[in-house]
Amino acid sequence: RNRAKAILRLQKNMIPMYFAPGDYLFKQGEEGDCLYILEKGRIDLNVNDDDKTVFSVTKPGDLCGEHALIMNRPRNVSAKCTSPSGAGCDVYQMKALDFYKLLDESSYDLKKSMKEICYRREFQKALVVKTGKSFPSVKDLRQAFDAVDSDKHGTITVDAFVTVLKDFDATLTQEEINEIMESMTLVREGEVTFEEFKHIFGMDDDVATSI
Repeated sequence: RNRAKAILRLQKNMIPMYFAPGDYLFKQGEEGDCLYILEKGRIDLNVNDDDKTVFSVTKPGDLCGEHALIMNRPRNVSAKCTSPSGAGCDVYQMKALDFYKLLDESSYDLKKSMKEICYRREFQKALVVKTGKSFPSVKDLRQAFDAVDSDKHGTITVDAFVTVLKDFDATLTQEEINEIMESMTLVREGEVTFEEFKHIFGMDDDVATSI
């Protein structure tokens, strides 16, 4: 996934843009015709226009806005520059046509990596809606795990993952759900422990890594 981000960052025809602290790059419900690649600053992605953060874009080369292009749907989160006052966010905007052209001309690995970034983030969004909390530290991830583990067996079935996704977005097709599950290396059989749950989201001893 890091290689995919690096490839995007090297593309031509990208438009440099600046957003002041508090400015929105895009809002939930809008149609999406571009994605953004961060050069400097911090962007928080929030669901339902509240303070519940799904993930934050903080590293040069990190991207946001890919969901609308990959899944061909309106934005389902809002992206806001949350850099400290006076700092702002420097980004590059990549138009949809340029993004699609890049995918058409690229290897299967790049297409797969871009979809993995998008689909893993979809489940993060579903977890935020399910728990009513920002995408968590390891401590809060335990609470998120317990919320999905409705029968309190200490493991989560794949069917429970699917329920969380459908509760978040009832329009998801079975093909899309299958791709989301595959992006998290889950199969229809078996159950997921909390340690495996942490691994899905790249957790260390404190917080989740940026996907």
